[in-house]
Amino acid sequence: MSSPPILNPDVYLNYLIPSIASQYELNRNMTLATLGALIWDILSSIPSDYRLMQMGRASVVLFAYFVARPASMVMVLLAILLFTGPVLHCGAVALGVATCQVVSSAAASYLFLKRVHAVYFGNKVLQHIFNFLWLVGVGTSCAVFAGVYYSSLEIADTKHCIRRRGSSALEIAFMDPVLFDTLVYFAITHKILITHTTRGGWRALFRGGRVLPHFSRAVLQGGQQYYLITIGITLTRFALSLSPASPTLQVILSSPAVSLTSVMACRVHRNLIIQSMDNGGGSGMERKIPGFSDTQVVDIPLPRKLGPMSPDGGYDVRHDSAISEAEV
Repeated sequence: MSSPPILNPDVYLNYLIPSIASQYELNRNMTLATLGALIWDILSSIPSDYRLMQMGRASVVLFAYFVARPASMVMVLLAILLFTGPVLHCGAVALGVATCQVVSSAAASYLFLKRVHAVYFGNKVLQHIFNFLWLVGVGTSCAVFAGVYYSSLEIADTKHCIRRRGSSALEIAFMDPVLFDTLVYFAITHKILITHTTRGGWRALFRGGRVLPHFSRAVLQGGQQYYLITIGITLTRFALSLSPASPTLQVILSSPAVSLTSVMACRVHRNLIIQSMDNGGGSGMERKIPGFSDTQVVDIPLPRKLGPMSPDGGYDVRHDSAISEAEV
């Protein structure tokens, strides 16, 4: 028995079975909502971003900060184009989506990596280990390129695209952010809490770090915010990639996960830097900066006029004998 003729061949949904069509529409709507949230975050943080630019000269950290969210926004825009059309070449646009995803994820994870450098200041071995893990993470995230050019195909002749084939390499790309963020979070938390055993130690973890010095608390709470908010969506994305769901459903959380990760990484980094400038900025109070060494995490008083930022994006505090450099 032949299938009934399609009455309106220009409507792309007519070429999809109802279940796939529903998933396709859900994916498109979630991507549109992600774009709106991302644009709002970028616009609302313009004043803070301007302050960051005034605080110091160009650095790798600052470059990563200003690349993470725009790259994710371009990724979301290209993903929307795949859903809404018209698209002349689905594979080329899908390749652009994958490229922006890798760039945004690498920049966001680099901001998290610098927190490890700061907390484990002086421990070059551990810093190199996490540098290697970051490079491995960037490499495994490139697994999204596997077959992406040929997996996105046009729906009939409607100039709309759909992901027709899944890829086992996708599981590898989605697994690494979960592992890297978990290792970084627990490494930072462990270091901060064991250096303040007289201030509550691990019990401070469940008190929001209120018994810790200001910047130790800021680093701890920032890490908690980033990890606890992003781990849920990244774990769900990884689980979907493992499931026997349709290729459309397997990547439904790709845009929200990458965007949320970049937003939270930038937010935590921005808040820590600005808080370090504003803390004690009022009348009669000292300004302080977080000082991280291999044995302790302390708040170091600074003179009323803060010096320039160091070349790697941290504050230049070499005049202080307690540390040579702060890396956040």
